[in-house]
Amino acid sequence: MTTNPSTQSPTVAPVPAGYTALTPFVTVTDGAGAIDFYRNVFDARLVSRTAAPDGTVAHAELDFGNGRLQLGDANEAYGLLPPPGGDAVTHSIAYYCTDCDAVVARAVAAGATLREEVSTFVTGDRYGSIRDPFGLRWSIMTRVEDVSEEEAQRRVEAWMAEQS
Repeated sequence: MTTNPSTQSPTVAPVPAGYTALTPFVTVTDGAGAIDFYRNVFDARLVSRTAAPDGTVAHAELDFGNGRLQLGDANEAYGLLPPPGGDAVTHSIAYYCTDCDAVVARAVAAGATLREEVSTFVTGDRYGSIRDPFGLRWSIMTRVEDVSEEEAQRRVEAWMAEQS
């Protein structure tokens, strides 16, 4: 990573405490509902929430324990469009946790649509996927077997060959 010495203080960390290098911002159709859902299903902690003049969520930030997610309500004036409807998705958020079976069950009980049943995948992860009530797809995982990158790649390639 390149830094500009004229703007970077040697005493200021380039990535703030509590953040990872990647912090996604997602647009949703019901920011307040999404905040409640993520707090209840993923045990996320609300860090901040800013209301737009019309009362919608302009910007909110949630801490998932080892990563953060920012979100806001759709706002055409800023080019922030809601997720596509139906089964279509434009992305998926991967969430590692200590018990993916329990998290997937909580998500479905809270109104999420189950996309893929929880099972143990060839990469060594318990894995299931949901589409939350706000249109976002989540891959929910718990590592159950340590697998090298090379072995995981070999297994995925073998799995893909079986799919065709």
